[in-house]
Amino acid sequence: MTMQDVIASFSTVDENGNVTSFDFANFDELVSQLVTERAKIRKENKEAIKEQKKAAEEANKEIGEAYYKSLSIGDVFTYKTADGTELKARKIETKSKSGLTAGCELVEVPAGSKSAKRYPKFHQLVVPQAFIDSMNTENAEEVVA
Repeated sequence: MTMQDVIASFSTVDENGNVTSFDFANFDELVSQLVTERAKIRKENKEAIKEQKKAAEEANKEIGEAYYKSLSIGDVFTYKTADGTELKARKIETKSKSGLTAGCELVEVPAGSKSAKRYPKFHQLVVPQAFIDSMNTENAEEVVA
């Protein structure tokens, strides 16, 4: 249905094709219903995108944690910040026993930064493809054995 069809359905036309009256009340009701439906669809899409992002973070968290644990103290790795910037950091030893984040110290400290220490979440780590491939190989060997 085109916009012309919608307008035609709410208007009265004389024999010359001129619009003589327009039913604004019903037209406004239709517009209101469309706006409500659009808001509902946007909310559903937003929630679906949020769920997809959460699922991707969960998958990346396991790989990132395994990668971080495979590194030795002093090894350099890369992680992404929330805005997508990649930073190089060196693994440090932390006093925390929870192990919920990747304790590190930036290789290049940004100007104006109070500290070089950072604690990114595991899903933020940039894991080399070679490590992912080695994990897949190990998992395949476990299934075969």
